[in-house]
Amino acid sequence: MRDCLTILRRELGSLFLSPVAYVTAVVFIAASAWTFLQAAEVKVGSDDSIVLILLVSILLWMPILVTVVCMRLFAEEKRSGTLEMLMTAPGSETAVILGKYASALLFVWLVLAPAVASLYWLAYVSPGLEQVDHFSVAGGCLVLALITACCVAMGLLVSLLTRNQIVAAICCFAAICIPFFAKPLAASVPIIRDGVVEYLSIEAHLVLFASGGLSLQVGVLYLSVVVLLLFASVRILESRRWL
Repeated sequence: MRDCLTILRRELGSLFLSPVAYVTAVVFIAASAWTFLQAAEVKVGSDDSIVLILLVSILLWMPILVTVVCMRLFAEEKRSGTLEMLMTAPGSETAVILGKYASALLFVWLVLAPAVASLYWLAYVSPGLEQVDHFSVAGGCLVLALITACCVAMGLLVSLLTRNQIVAAICCFAAICIPFFAKPLAASVPIIRDGVVEYLSIEAHLVLFASGGLSLQVGVLYLSVVVLLLFASVRILESRRWL
């Protein structure tokens, strides 16, 4: 546990000292807030939930944010030759994976917080806006946290498999976009039932949680994917000792 916290502090320190991280955070917050305001203006008078519009606006730009954060996690270590030093440290491979994963996820969540707060800013400057449902916001934040946890785990695994940051960025972005196409891909396979398609649909999850509903099955789905991806990352990192 101590080794994991040490790596967590190290990675968070490098993120907060990186100008690229700050630029990416500012651009993401500005882009998601602008998209949300434009979409909310277009959807005035419609039945679409304002919380759902916010979630879609954030998720539209989220793959770029996660890609920039995750592409350097292991690709930069390999390029600079510090991965070998990290592997010879007393900490285990599990501590390395969990420390890097937690740092990337915490940074992404910190950047997402101001984007979510743009809903309350809009409600403050627009007195005619419908009353914000705090339960819907809480549900939206929960499903957003689950989706980002899954995407960061996927980005970490891709970064572990590559050495070049450009290649890592391209592969990370492509891998992170895969969950958003799970529903149409599953629907194109005749043997997959409609219930399974809806179970894999991010759209259905967003609508459910944005309406204030909760689903244990959805939480189990995302957490299972996170555990599987992190387990695969640990095993791949352990295999480096035998190469």
